[in-house]
Amino acid sequence: MRLISTSAWVDKYFAPESRPAEITLLRWLREAKIPGKKVGGKWYVDEDAWLAGGDPGLSEVDALVQRVLDQS
Repeated sequence: MRLISTSAWVDKYFAPESRPAEITLLRWLREAKIPGKKVGGKWYVDEDAWLAGGDPGLSEVDALVQRVLDQS
């Protein structure tokens, strides 16, 4: 589990013109639409689970292997 801040996640995965509003991102996290964790009052995105399609049991490498297998 690799937790990254919401601002770092948005910067890394969204173009400036398509970034969700902060309130939208927090709602997604509260509703578990995006895997994350609240630590000390601040939300973090579980990047590994997100890259694995929301399954926290898969690592980033496992998720990549699964995507390749799904394409064949």
